[in-house]
Amino acid sequence: MYPALILAGGASKRMGKQKATMLIDGVQMVVRVAHALRDGGCSTIYVAVRDGHQRLELMGSLAHLNDVEFFLDDGVERSAKAGLKSALQICQSRGVSRIQLAPCDTPWIEGGIFERLRNESHAVVIPRAIRLQPLLALIEVDLVLKAILSAKHRDSLTRILRTVPNMVIDFENDGPFRNVNSPNDADS
Repeated sequence: MYPALILAGGASKRMGKQKATMLIDGVQMVVRVAHALRDGGCSTIYVAVRDGHQRLELMGSLAHLNDVEFFLDDGVERSAKAGLKSALQICQSRGVSRIQLAPCDTPWIEGGIFERLRNESHAVVIPRAIRLQPLLALIEVDLVLKAILSAKHRDSLTRILRTVPNMVIDFENDGPFRNVNSPNDADS
């Protein structure tokens, strides 16, 4: 079993409000993602948040789950790559070697996807339906953190993940991978 890391510290600029606590079919997105991770076999869940206020808010949302811990972003930049770097540094310091990533804005993700990724042994296992989903990758912490630290500032996360031994797993149905970036995306 690998732990999971939910990335929830983004600025939500296009949405205009906090995405993690938005309701989709009556359930907060972060709760839906956490349940999918648990259904997929992840026992410990780490949540990367931007500040103490967001941590308190999400602690309440996820209080019904055991073994959830929150990591504060240590940088000022609000991007998935910056939040991931910060969280992976904490994971590395705690001896976490492999972790399943999941952004908080993929409320339709399913546990079976994480199970399928776990069956592979490459340093990075990235799902793809219509397009690659780097924020839903199963990764080796040390290798990916090293790649992020040595990458150019403008390098995309996909480009960075491709620099370490990786495997792409194709999925037929794109529905579970849909993410919510704007109010219009929230319609199921």
